Amino acid sequence: MNAVYGSALQSVPQLLLHVLGSDEASVAAGLQVVRNAHHGFATASTIALVIQGRAVQFLAANSGLGDEINTALALPGVSVVACENSLRSVDLSVHDLGIGVSSTPAAVVFLAQSQLEGWAYVRI
Repeated sequence: MNAVYGSALQSVPQLLLHVLGSDEASVAAGLQVVRNAHHGFATASTIALVIQGRAVQFLAANSGLGDEINTALALPGVSVVACENSLRSVDLSVHDLGIGVSSTPAAVVFLAQSQLEGWAYVRI
């Protein structure tokens, strides 16, 4: 039981990783944390890496991080999510994203809803 909320903990860990930034290194760090977290959980887990801000440009199909993104997405339970508001700010659309990268209209809403549903939140 969770002493704060008085409810049982999730049987499958749900981890929300948030990158808010403008550079490629921020996204690369987030992808590394995804791999570390996936390896660290003793059981199956669900991990969402949410990219917000100008850094969404590094989720584009022609990004230099394509191999790292594909490696993360190949892990069971892992998703990489781009903020559509941020995509518009760098003149990109969901059609520019790499294969397997999903999107959400507003990262702030996605993050809040996920936390309200019991996901653990870590800012990268």
